[in-house]
Amino acid sequence: MKSILKSAASLLPPAVRRAASGAVLDLASLPERLRDPDRRDEPWQTLHNVGGGDFAAAGRHNLDLLTRYAGLTPSSRVLDIGCGAGRMAAPLVYVLGANGGYVGFDVSRAAIRACRQRLGRARPDFRFVHADVRNREYRASGAVAETAFVFPTADGEIDIAMATSVFSHMRLDSIAHYLREAARSLKPGGRFLFTAFALTEERVARIEAGRSPMRFKPWKDGAWVVDPRSPERAIAHPLSALKAATAAAGLDLPNGVAFGCWLPPSAYSGGQDLFIAVKPPAGSRP
Repeated sequence: MKSILKSAASLLPPAVRRAASGAVLDLASLPERLRDPDRRDEPWQTLHNVGGGDFAAAGRHNLDLLTRYAGLTPSSRVLDIGCGAGRMAAPLVYVLGANGGYVGFDVSRAAIRACRQRLGRARPDFRFVHADVRNREYRASGAVAETAFVFPTADGEIDIAMATSVFSHMRLDSIAHYLREAARSLKPGGRFLFTAFALTEERVARIEAGRSPMRFKPWKDGAWVVDPRSPERAIAHPLSALKAATAAAGLDLPNGVAFGCWLPPSAYSGGQDLFIAVKPPAGSRP
């Protein structure tokens, strides 16, 4: 019965499916919200559904990644790509000092409104920008193509950029454009932390053998998707293609990629694969 319900739900338009899923997640979270005072102020998934889990704990996890791998300090200027309802911005309110800075953007107007209402009073210097970008899964009515969107940042303004669970919902040409925009936004020596589903021959073999909890299916250009009718629902790209797009944007991957828990063996505790791209210092390339 459960599989039948899931199959039926997958036929719904993406916005309706995600709203219904968000309502289910909200109902399931009620007991924990009532027990834990820290969770009572969490945004509701019916507002902007980004999957289950503890909202605050996920923010702390990402904060640890920024500190450990991207050198986050109180004076860092941070760009949050796909900031959602403020999962990353919330802990940064208490970390970034007056000399630091934050700008986040998201395709969800409701999520941006929630960020401004929840966090804007404590940090009026934080900028939350609605990006009217077109994505079949998250904003089919967007006015701007992903491949034409210009980040709301000046050249070389940002110390650290991040995009968690963003590239897992984008086609490769859109990812390549976002990588170029991140490189433009970063200062020389700046870092871009992003996650994705990365495929290797060994990982494809594990998926084909039914040893992956993600039910990916072959799609096109080497990519695999969960739902061919709505590819942006979840997309896995060849690791070689992700590395090539990163290099073409002028970014280095000095430490390669840390494979996440979506498909063991994993190198860190995150659900998706972790990339730390670095913009070379000025004058370091011929």
